[in-house]
Formats: sequence, C-alpha cells, structure tokens
Amino acid sequence: MNSTFELLKTKIDLTINTHMIKENEILDLLGNELPEINPSLEKTENVNNIYKAMTCFANFTKYLVNKGDFKEVKHCFNVAENMLKNGNSTVKNAIENGYLYSLSSILNYTTPVSLKVKSLLTSLLKEEYKRQVCASGI
Repeated sequence: MNSTFELLKTKIDLTINTHMIKENEILDLLGNELPEINPSLEKTENVNNIYKAMTCFANFTKYLVNKGDFKEVKHCFNVAENMLKNGNSTVKNAIENGYLYSLSSILNYTTPVSLKVKSLLTSLLKEEYKRQVCASGI
C-alpha cells in the first residue's frame, strides 16, 4: 500500500473511533473534570436538563473568575472546548447558547479581569464568542 492510502485509512479510523459526547454524559464529564462543581450540580434543580447544567457550569466559571483562580478558569474553558469540539449537536448548542452566552456578563467589558478572561478563551470558544458579538451588533 502506498503512504497516501495508509494516511487516509488512519484518518478514517481516528474519525470513526472519536467518541461523540451526548447530553446525558455532561454531568459525569463535568463532575470528573471539575470535582469542585459537584455540590453546585447537586443543588441545581432539574440538572439533567443540559441547559440547566450549562448555567451551573457558567456560574461555576464566574465564581472561579471572582475568586481569581484563572488556572481553573482555563481548565473550564478546555472542558467547554472539548464539549464544543466533540459534542453532538445538542451539546454544541448548549455550549454556544447556554454556557458562552451566560459568560457574556464577564466577557462584554474591557476591565482588566474581563480582558484576562478573554485571553484565556480557547480558539473555538473565542471564535464562537466573536460570532455572537458580531451577530448581536455589540
């Protein structure tokens, strides 16, 4: 076999073996990646609703921002990026329209903290945030 065919076969295998994150996996993913969020998730009413879970995730991220724990904020953004990149359409929509939209209360300013948080956004989150800002006319 030639090398081009091998490379194509490997790419197809990787695509097939990539796990798509479903909405019913979000709570476990958040709880495992961010153990400190578990008490908040447990207190959230109807947390099995992915949008309620995303609101809780956004509130947790805002709590970390207010606490000044930017290392953990970056970790939250990496978790969100993973969901955006590997989630099914419902998960992607919840990140875009739930999580990221909820963070706009921090991101839409030019304060030093807001600028720091914006600098921590991953590439996909930054791209989606810019898309939302341009669509809203801000």
